[in-house]
Amino acid sequence: MIQTLVKAARTFTGPLVFPKRLPRDFGGEKIYVTTRSDIRLLAPGLQRSAGDLFWAVRNYVTPGSVVWDIGSNLGILTFCSAMKVGKEGEVYSLEADPRYADLQSRTLRGFSREAGKVSILCAAVANQPGILDLVIPKKGHARNHLVTVEGNSVGDADITKQVVTLTLDWLLKYWSPPAFIKIDVEGAEEMAVQGGVDLFSTVRPKGYIECSPRNADSLTRFFTDLDYAFYALGPNGEENPIDRFAFNTVVRPREHGRVDAGNGAIRAR
Repeated sequence: MIQTLVKAARTFTGPLVFPKRLPRDFGGEKIYVTTRSDIRLLAPGLQRSAGDLFWAVRNYVTPGSVVWDIGSNLGILTFCSAMKVGKEGEVYSLEADPRYADLQSRTLRGFSREAGKVSILCAAVANQPGILDLVIPKKGHARNHLVTVEGNSVGDADITKQVVTLTLDWLLKYWSPPAFIKIDVEGAEEMAVQGGVDLFSTVRPKGYIECSPRNADSLTRFFTDLDYAFYALGPNGEENPIDRFAFNTVVRPREHGRVDAGNGAIRAR
């Protein structure tokens, strides 16, 4: 019964675009969303669909800094970060689905003048530049994924379209180096970090990475070799040290300090 209701809600509301407000500590700014991305957006506020992203920005984004949002979807982290970095900061958003990139542009047109500079690029990230197929599923378009990603299926595809792929290291030629990077690329995270060896070994940003179970070991090895520490975020933004990548993992160079529980303060290790 519940699944039937969810399916019906997604069918009838998916084509709609409607505004929601960011939390007060991010200015309460208006952003445009659609349940095509996440049916939980029908619930009041944004906490159910983006609560972890709010804590990531509160803990790891600082005024005047540079943020990269890779696989930005509706741009919730992008626009929260833009308010946190302020006029002296920059936020770069990479989103492969042109509809979501357009929605971000719509949000940006009416966004606060107190926010940092936001740049939106419609492309995908991979381990080498090229062209790949992007699968946009019928169920939950936040699950958009590259067709080459192991374990994903085109069986539930609404549409498949070609997208340009770039590497994180290639983006370094054109974007300011990030202090913080979020990566959410639906199973392509191993490809993404393979194309970012220079970024993580020389720039050494903090990061928040969604990791599918099949990539947990490879990402753990990648960041261990680069002397990063791993953490899971608790419900109040506290850091819990982990030894292996979880579904959502904070990565931080070991030379950086740790974050005190939920308040964004840094203390030395």
